[in-house]
Amino acid sequence: MKLNCKKCGNEINELNLSEEQKFEIWGMVKQDLKLFAVKKIIDDFGISHKEAKVIISHINSEYGKCNRCENDELESENTECQKCGAFNYNFKEPVFNSEFCSHLEYRLDFNNLGIESVQGFWCDGVDCFPYDLKSLSKENIEKNKSIVTRAWIGKGGQGIYEMKIKFGKQSVDNYKNGLSLIECIPKRENRNWIKIEPENKRIQVSLK
Repeated sequence: MKLNCKKCGNEINELNLSEEQKFEIWGMVKQDLKLFAVKKIIDDFGISHKEAKVIISHINSEYGKCNRCENDELESENTECQKCGAFNYNFKEPVFNSEFCSHLEYRLDFNNLGIESVQGFWCDGVDCFPYDLKSLSKENIEKNKSIVTRAWIGKGGQGIYEMKIKFGKQSVDNYKNGLSLIECIPKRENRNWIKIEPENKRIQVSLK
């Protein structure tokens, strides 16, 4: 099906994306890897390079915010901006997003673990883009119950750690239903949900 963008006048392909494809393409656009996103669309849908570039130019990297103007009140996917008329795919962010990662970062209390070598450690960020974007699919969360990403940890907060995030029953249910994972992060006082190997630059955290 073809749609029309009133802003640029281009015909837009309405994409029928799987959850996995949506996460991959949205993630590439979010990370400003648009050339890779164009190739992904060409390979998956067999369309021309020109058509793929038009599609990418209409994917807004922030849900709700128009890719052509400052309107931030878009409410649905595959929608027209009510202010400028531009077409926006307006993909919803995955549940595993920057807001969740910021809360997770704050909850990591290494001084409470009783491990001498990590006293004074703190986290300066958790990457909301896992090593494998396919792991963001609901099928993966239900089957493997984990995502592997990276975090910046250390006394200066800058050591790069491989972070494995394990999902418990509540977090799996929330993920499947598109609900926030923030409430699934254990409290800072709880020391049992964090396992860290500073010598191997690895950390594992377990959500509820």
